[in-house]
Amino acid sequence: MLTGCTVQKKPRYDIILCIGQSNMAGRAAMAPADTVPLQHVFLFNEKDEWEPAKNPLNRYSTIRKEISMQRLGPAWTFSKSLVDAYPGKNFGLVVNVRGGTSVDLWRKGSHYYNEAVIKALKAQKTGTIIGVIWHQGEADRNKWEGYTGKFSDMIAHLRQDLGIPDLPVVVGEIGDWKGNSGSVNGQIRAIPGKVPFTRCVSADGLMHMGDTLHFNTEAQYELGRRYAAELIQLLRVR
Repeated sequence: MLTGCTVQKKPRYDIILCIGQSNMAGRAAMAPADTVPLQHVFLFNEKDEWEPAKNPLNRYSTIRKEISMQRLGPAWTFSKSLVDAYPGKNFGLVVNVRGGTSVDLWRKGSHYYNEAVIKALKAQKTGTIIGVIWHQGEADRNKWEGYTGKFSDMIAHLRQDLGIPDLPVVVGEIGDWKGNSGSVNGQIRAIPGKVPFTRCVSADGLMHMGDTLHFNTEAQYELGRRYAAELIQLLRVR
């Protein structure tokens, strides 16, 4: 019989699934402070293990473009804000993003959808999925009709496949720097009125990095904080 031994329990994680296209992956430049691993935030890696989260957070995506394209996205300040709001908790990020993808490419049964679900189910063995943050829509500017319905169907299937019928989901508007995003943003803003336990983040006042497509560094900081504020509100009423 062993005596004097302390068995330490493995930590459990509050897990967030981060999916969408390039602005979720992040294309913004990183400041030196953005390269330091976060405290109490962990990233699900290619070995299906948790490691301290550091940028680029989309590094272990099974569907990403080349690693050189992965930079600063909203999940960085999003997770920092959650740590501030819930001291002592450990948060896990499952980031599986692919730039340039339309909402049609995320439907149930698609490669991108399946890969996200596979990673989320593996991560779920060591914690509880508490939310999803989704940023996508740039690829749907010119084919925005039906976006709300397509997203609603995808989330219904995702909740079913993860076994969490009331899984909180936060979506974000895309930048309207060319004046051609109003229609798809209208579809995105309509999601909370159609899909229970969802909220929408505004892109008002956020600037691009010179390409009129991707949020710059300061905008990504603010976008992440806005995502966190909305998820916290959902968690309070859930």
